Amino acid sequence: MARLLGIVLPLALGAAISPTLLAMQLVTLSRKTAPLARSWAFAAGCAVVLAGFAVLALLVAKSTGGSGSPSEAGAIVKLVAAALLVVIGVHELRKSPAPPRPEHAGKHPLRAAFIVGVALMLVNFSSIVLFFPAMHQIGISHVGLGGKVVAFLLLYTITLLPAIGPPLVVTLGGAHATGVLERLDRFFADHSRAVGSGICFLFSALLVVAGLKVLG
Repeated sequence: MARLLGIVLPLALGAAISPTLLAMQLVTLSRKTAPLARSWAFAAGCAVVLAGFAVLALLVAKSTGGSGSPSEAGAIVKLVAAALLVVIGVHELRKSPAPPRPEHAGKHPLRAAFIVGVALMLVNFSSIVLFFPAMHQIGISHVGLGGKVVAFLLLYTITLLPAIGPPLVVTLGGAHATGVLERLDRFFADHSRAVGSGICFLFSALLVVAGLKVLG
């Protein structure tokens, strides 16, 4: 169990660093129409997509889990994820910051927020590329079902922190949370590319080391 958490938790922490999701939540909470409800709807959209990726990772783990292959399969998944992270990191450095979008509440603001959450999580490649090998590791692990459930809940919750953290802080802290969220918004607006690319390159290196250690 300790070994499994030692692999899963660092990847979960890396997946949780998602400036795009956090920035979108901060923008959503600044809206004039039902900001907190829309923020939770956005988080729900993210959660649904992440659950889908969890199921996909478990299916891949099941298909590669026979005849002494789990360790090698996990290493290959890590190396593929590392290569993807390098590509994502380079893209993060080269892309221009997106301007803030004007508010369009429409007739169904909660449904719209949910759809935006689904869409952004689907293209949140830096988080998914770290979440997937962690989920795959849970799937191929020899830990008992209870340990796997604990590891999954930790991985799932930590990965979703950029989506569920801001509305949770506002729900619990009310107006006192506004200042903290505004400072976070300014920080990520100024450093989102550096943070995103740095996380990609760091975890790419860690995944390469982990993968080659098993294959070497």
